[in-house]
Amino acid sequence: MERLPAVLARPVTRPRRLLVVLAFLAFISLGLPDTLIGVGWPSMASELAIGLDALGLFLIATSIGYLAATFTSGQLIARFGVGLLLAASTLTTSVALFGIALSPAWWLW
Repeated sequence: MERLPAVLARPVTRPRRLLVVLAFLAFISLGLPDTLIGVGWPSMASELAIGLDALGLFLIATSIGYLAATFTSGQLIARFGVGLLLAASTLTTSVALFGIALSPAWWLW
């Protein structure tokens, strides 16, 4: 019978499970705003009396933010670690979504 390598034979520890949960939450929080803006745009546009040009500006701004995060993520992971960075990104995304929900004007997004 073949033995498993030592890395695979170890039980999953609590911090590792927490890291997997944080990674899952970060994955969901990254896709959530993009999905919600697509579904909710018709009602938001009519309520805020704005057109598709505002959506274009919003999507350009989020794309620039994603690019900035992509180019700096390696340095941030090296400095703070994966767990702390995932926790911070999930918290930041949650606060941003809450702020978007409460903002009285679209340009505050």
